[in-house]
Amino acid sequence: MAGSPAIHVGSDTRAKSQAQAMIDAEFAIRETGLEVSFVSDPHIAGAGTLNGNGVAVMVTCLSLGSRTFIEVVGTSLDGDAAEEVRNRVRTIAMGSPS
Repeated sequence: MAGSPAIHVGSDTRAKSQAQAMIDAEFAIRETGLEVSFVSDPHIAGAGTLNGNGVAVMVTCLSLGSRTFIEVVGTSLDGDAAEEVRNRVRTIAMGSPS
């Protein structure tokens, strides 16, 4: 729909604690050049500008025992920017598959 934000979602599980996943998500948001705009366990979000486009991203980290489910949602009025912010934050926050 014209004028509506694009939404890109990616998720997986990692062999790390929820607390570590939240720390990694915050680092990923800041490392991407965004400001953390919202923290309410199990969510952390950030917003800012990426390549001249306004973007927002939210990471959810849910404990599954020895693993943590991590979901990254990137949004922007520019679909490419939404995808890029999701990919950047997801890559840093999740790290290598485990």
